Amino acid sequence: MKKRKRYFLSYMMQYSYLLIGGVVCVCLLNLAIVRGNSVIGSVIDEMLSGNEVRLDVFLPEFIAITAAGFALAFLGQLLAGLYSVKVSGTYRKRVVQKLYHIEYAYLKNENTATIINKINSDMAEAESFLQYPLPMLISDITAVIIYAVYIGSMNLSLLIVMLVSYPAVFWIAGTLVKKISVLSGTYRAKSDAITGIAQDALSGILVLRSFGLEDYFQGQMQKATKALVDNEEKRTRLSNTAIVVRNMIQWLPNIICAVYCVVLVGRGVFSLGSLLAFIVVLGKMVQSFVGIPWCFVDAAGNIVCIKRIEEILNTPDEISGDETEGKTDTDVIISLKDLCFAYTQDSTVLDGVNLTVRAGENIAFVGESGGGKSTIFNLLCGFYAPKSGSYKLYGMEISEWNAQAARERLALVSQNVFLFPATVAENVGYGNPDATQEEIVEACKKAQIHDFIMTLPQGYQTITGERGALLSGGQKQRISIARAILKNAPVLLLDEPTSAVDVETEDLIQKALENVMEGRTCITIAHRLSTIQNADCIYVLSGGKIVEKGTHTELLDAGGVYAKMYRMKHSSEPAN
Repeated sequence: MKKRKRYFLSYMMQYSYLLIGGVVCVCLLNLAIVRGNSVIGSVIDEMLSGNEVRLDVFLPEFIAITAAGFALAFLGQLLAGLYSVKVSGTYRKRVVQKLYHIEYAYLKNENTATIINKINSDMAEAESFLQYPLPMLISDITAVIIYAVYIGSMNLSLLIVMLVSYPAVFWIAGTLVKKISVLSGTYRAKSDAITGIAQDALSGILVLRSFGLEDYFQGQMQKATKALVDNEEKRTRLSNTAIVVRNMIQWLPNIICAVYCVVLVGRGVFSLGSLLAFIVVLGKMVQSFVGIPWCFVDAAGNIVCIKRIEEILNTPDEISGDETEGKTDTDVIISLKDLCFAYTQDSTVLDGVNLTVRAGENIAFVGESGGGKSTIFNLLCGFYAPKSGSYKLYGMEISEWNAQAARERLALVSQNVFLFPATVAENVGYGNPDATQEEIVEACKKAQIHDFIMTLPQGYQTITGERGALLSGGQKQRISIARAILKNAPVLLLDEPTSAVDVETEDLIQKALENVMEGRTCITIAHRLSTIQNADCIYVLSGGKIVEKGTHTELLDAGGVYAKMYRMKHSSEPAN
């Protein structure tokens, strides 16, 4: 099994110089506190002994120590803040970059709500880890070490008495960390479920209301919310228990040490000035010592979220090589040889597909639902890699192609049109980000959509709404065709572009397609067989295999699968 890379840890190490600088400041700050306490203790002992205390001797040193303490505290916080910003900023940038290059199968199979939660809330938890538990843990450890050395130098037996109660602290904290980690993971999963239900309800609001599913979705949301609340109640009880236990344990050393100090002072082992200095340091040491295991408790939920983000970063990227041009001395645009593909080990979608597409050809795929037509398109676009066999684009294996360079040669018009919540001009312009307004308008004219756009309130600057919700299916389809025209790619992929429109709209789309198909190599998935009668070659897919191929006339004369499909569908298809 391939070892999982720990990206978060690597970025922590990359900017560790800032963390080290912060640690140095914390150490110096604690040393300054110790030194200041020693000065105060010495002054008190001098006063109790009846000796004259000269302010001009001790006050300058005390002021200098105090000023240094403030400066070190400020610098330490500054370096810790910079460290958090640098690491989290680089990490977030890496996650965003990953999403644009991650293999298509992950995005297809993973719940969208889960991915969004990982990018937003989980990333916030990762940043929180850098802002609180990590710097506090380092600060507490360094403080304990320095204060322990100081107390040990004052009286070794006092240090031993102070430390004997702490093994219980770490045992209790370790138990709580394990339980809280499990509950934190459960919380994230249940939060994903709630986000998913809300997303489905909003995306499918028309279906939801037209079928009267409001109560059903409301019930699903309430059920998921109750499960989340129950989980959080358990986590809250554990957290509150941790706070109570922490306070109880924090008082224990103070009580034990106070009694023991009285004994030491009574024996003359400890001076009163040393006692007062010790009490100040004791409070800080106890706070830091008890804080160490609870930093792990606080970090438990953060680490769960970091692991979820690491799952994204450790998912393979899509296959992408270095080829950007392909062979220029060939007229074979696409070549499939013994191509096989399966989404899972138990089901074969394509089984030994062979075909050749030459420059300028117009070919089409027809066949039963689930026969492999859309899968071929996914493979042609490089969304999936063949399990076996060969797919060559311009004479080069698709695995050798740079993925972006390969797709620059392909323009896709899908039956499931996606428009961004932007202006009409922007949605068309995504076909060529460098296009001028005049070129966008010209593409829309060829796509038979310009006249409609001019009737919109803001014309080309009209916002289409989320997923183009303010437009009809045919209007969205023609905008996608305009986008394909503007891209001006040599190969055009048409995925049933007229399968879900009325006759009048189909005529407009057909005219638009004729404009975009002119001078290009075209590959079409056809639902309405009447739209592909002029194709140079029609491939009939069944069970993942090409069972027939030929022109429309040849296939009808053969009387095979295509002829049966045509007779079955032709009567239900609207006449052109």
